[in-house]
Amino acid sequence: MLITVISGMTGTYLLNRSYSFLAKKREVYSQRGLSEEEIEKKIFWDSTTFDLMKKWRVVHLPITLAFAVLGILHILSIFLFWNWK
Repeated sequence: MLITVISGMTGTYLLNRSYSFLAKKREVYSQRGLSEEEIEKKIFWDSTTFDLMKKWRVVHLPITLAFAVLGILHILSIFLFWNWK
């Protein structure tokens, strides 16, 4: 569960950082006077990497959901069997 939490925080940080990096790079290229097509060619691999990082969520979210359901079931079972002797 700790690995899932750390993965979520790290993934979110990296996605936000990548998004701002792409935005800055796109802005720098547009200030240099490059056309949209040239900009897309220059940032192709960076945007491909960003898209692959977004697919990380497809794996992460079901694992997080599973741990959330298990955690809720655990808490409910504690209340259910609280006074069981």
